[in-house]
Amino acid sequence: MKTLILIISIIITFFSAIGCTKEPAIERLGMVQIENSIITDTVLIYETATAEIKASATDGCWSDLFVEFKQTDTYEYSIKAFGVFSCFEGGCACPAVMVYHDTIIDFPLFERGTYIFRIHKNPNNIIADTLVVI
Repeated sequence: MKTLILIISIIITFFSAIGCTKEPAIERLGMVQIENSIITDTVLIYETATAEIKASATDGCWSDLFVEFKQTDTYEYSIKAFGVFSCFEGGCACPAVMVYHDTIIDFPLFERGTYIFRIHKNPNNIIADTLVVI
């Protein structure tokens, strides 16, 4: 009798563990919105400039938001935000909560001139901001 109870307990535990570790049916990296961006307007040469970026996603299926800050040319930078979208089999019942990630980037500038920052607010909206190094 004890052996039967032990076997049933093991089977129940096994199936419970399988149900709790359900893997996402869909998981992809995607671009999310840049809600707010503040970039230093003017700095002296060899000083450090700052970019403050707030990324956001529209629902709780998004996670692991991050900001990509990339130099594309001598005086040009690109700023984009990404996140991981996860959805489980049987449909996406995403919680109705906003997901945010704040990033502060400090970067030194060694050449005088006007720097252009192309900020990808979302996939269809790119704005430009400038910084002058004197």
